Amino acid sequence: MKKPDLADSVSHNGRMNFLRKTWHGALGAAILGGATALSLAQVAWVRAWYYQLAWWGYILVVDAVIKYRQGNSLIRDRTGAFGVMFLASAFFWFAWELVNLRLGNWHYLGVAEEIWLRWPGAFLAFATVLPGVLETYELLGSLGVSWGSRVRPISASDAWRPWFITVGIIMFALPLIWPRLFFPLVWGALVFLLEPINHRRGAKSLMSYWQAGDLSPFIRLLLAGLVCGLLWESWNWLSAARWEYAIPYLNEPKLFAMPLAGFGGFPPFAVECYVFFACVSLLRGGKGWEADDYDQAGGRPVPAWLGWALGIGSIIFAAGMLGLIDRYLVKSWS
Repeated sequence: MKKPDLADSVSHNGRMNFLRKTWHGALGAAILGGATALSLAQVAWVRAWYYQLAWWGYILVVDAVIKYRQGNSLIRDRTGAFGVMFLASAFFWFAWELVNLRLGNWHYLGVAEEIWLRWPGAFLAFATVLPGVLETYELLGSLGVSWGSRVRPISASDAWRPWFITVGIIMFALPLIWPRLFFPLVWGALVFLLEPINHRRGAKSLMSYWQAGDLSPFIRLLLAGLVCGLLWESWNWLSAARWEYAIPYLNEPKLFAMPLAGFGGFPPFAVECYVFFACVSLLRGGKGWEADDYDQAGGRPVPAWLGWALGIGSIIFAAGMLGLIDRYLVKSWS
């Protein structure tokens, strides 16, 4: 019997190392590919859950690619940060549903009648928002997308902070006062409201990057938002449980169910996702989610009693929002 030579051993070890790093990506690809094929084949239960299956399959695939390319990924190596992101994502989107009760820009069709399926399904769907956007952002970085990494630094002055907050208040208030006219402004308001807090408190800050002459994180976020926007709308189009838009103007032309002009909201929304979760890190003592800061604390986390209060309050808020969504935003049942 021929003994394995050194090259065979190295090759075998390389394959095993690859499988150890990326097995969850194979699982994700199977989920995404199988769900897409079965949804196109009109399999009813898959079409009802296609959105959740597609997004979680995609997130697993992207995380595996990141793990393979840089040896450290959100799900495999920063599991605690991922768990916080999972929960924060759902509550983040519930807050946008609250805003939509005033804006009336979208509603839901074909959702499950059974509350024990409908509510957990909504939570799982909303929990994909931050992981989907931020994993895509990290993927672009691992692929070497670094446009804007060497730009002229802006002043290190803090004079911009009050102006940002003022602009953020205006951008958030106008859509709530005159939703038919100013509704697009809401997609970007959080950047102006939270970025000054992140910058002042030492969280990850896009303005700090710019002050160091690096706009590449901002550009990657814009690209990630556009990629995720295309995925959101295409996967919504393949789902039986889906949303439908009802915006006051710019309704045509459409790509999938989204008015083409609406895709312009996804890039700034991705920036909002990043800024929001950077602000969440302040509650954890500065522990972020990226490979360079997920295990570093730059300050004190919130006291345990406040953490419990926030957790209980979030659960009550989520339950209340699920009830309001059922009452005001669901237009048809499966």
